[in-house]
Amino acid sequence: MSTPLPDDDAGRPADATPGPDQKPLLGGGRFGLFSEALLVGLGVSVLSLPIVTAVPALAAGVSHVRRHLDGRPDTVAALWEDFRAACRGVWLVSIGMPVLLLVLLFNLQLIGQGEMPGGAGVRIATVFLVAILLVVVLRAAAGWSPGARWGTVVQTAAKRAGDDLAGTFLLVVAIGLCAVMVWMLAPLAVIVPGLLSLAVVAVEHRAAVRGA
Repeated sequence: MSTPLPDDDAGRPADATPGPDQKPLLGGGRFGLFSEALLVGLGVSVLSLPIVTAVPALAAGVSHVRRHLDGRPDTVAALWEDFRAACRGVWLVSIGMPVLLLVLLFNLQLIGQGEMPGGAGVRIATVFLVAILLVVVLRAAAGWSPGARWGTVVQTAAKRAGDDLAGTFLLVVAIGLCAVMVWMLAPLAVIVPGLLSLAVVAVEHRAAVRGA
């Protein structure tokens, strides 16, 4: 009489949950986080189309990445609800920061055309200010939570940017890499918000672990 083959499920607890590599492609597994970053990038890009909604859209994107990592519901409806919550009281920040960024970029354009004295020194200082502004925006998006006052969130983000210089440097590198990607292939701009959301979540997690 032949010996029965062992059952693959024998000895496995009935309530065992699948490991990270056993989850569906868009919900986990080896490519789950990457695909989630792409989806977040697309969602944030669409929500940022009016320009003045870019800051709350990015905050919603960062929150969505955290939801995914924590195993909480990360549906499109959840992204929309986070976006609506982030829009409350944000308008001074969401208008002021894009205006300041446009002024700095216009300054760079004038320098490139040779219409502003100062040359290389002013160019370097302007690029530095653009990078710091973008870092503060990213860290503000990461520091936002439902019910938080945006003025306090931005102040705290600026302080964190100065206190965690290593994290700030990593974010500047991430911004630079994304800029190179867009320079090489402009349509990649739609996924950049997702990649930056993932980067700032990683940097803030690193800072929290080192500070624990």
